[in-house]
Amino acid sequence: MIESTKINSSNLKTTLEELEEVFLDELENMLVTRLMENKRVVLPGTKNNVVEYAGRTNFKIRLKRPNKNVWSITFQDFRESIRKVLREGNLAPVDGMGDGGSVKNGKFDLPTLFLLHVLPPEEYSKRSFVGNHVVHPTLGEGEVLRISDSGNVEVEFPSRVVMLKPSFVELKTAS
Repeated sequence: MIESTKINSSNLKTTLEELEEVFLDELENMLVTRLMENKRVVLPGTKNNVVEYAGRTNFKIRLKRPNKNVWSITFQDFRESIRKVLREGNLAPVDGMGDGGSVKNGKFDLPTLFLLHVLPPEEYSKRSFVGNHVVHPTLGEGEVLRISDSGNVEVEFPSRVVMLKPSFVELKTAS
């Protein structure tokens, strides 16, 4: 949930567009920097799952698991995966994952899931609109549950859960 002090406008659509790009850049830079600095990252919540940084090009980042797999993930796929996590509000756990690159957990393949877990889940949750309060003219105040791929916002109001266009609700700000 984004702190209401960081939200300057009550217009959800423009605020979402502006802040989402800023947060995507922040998370991408943090993640790549952490990989480059540490070279090896033990994934939290798993036993013996180590991801090593194997280099990058202008278009891809390469990861490997010692004596197992080497993967290339395009930056475009990587950014879209971060966007999905921010819009869903949570990151799927890595527990019980197999060794294959085609294993799916939620919406991510195994290498992307490993890459996303280099950062702690708190980094994603504090940059996500999920949990923020919005106001609708007739339904009242509600809480954002998730944002769909098309940009529609699922909001839980006291009476029901509704999927709305972002321009139909306003963010509740600190002021």
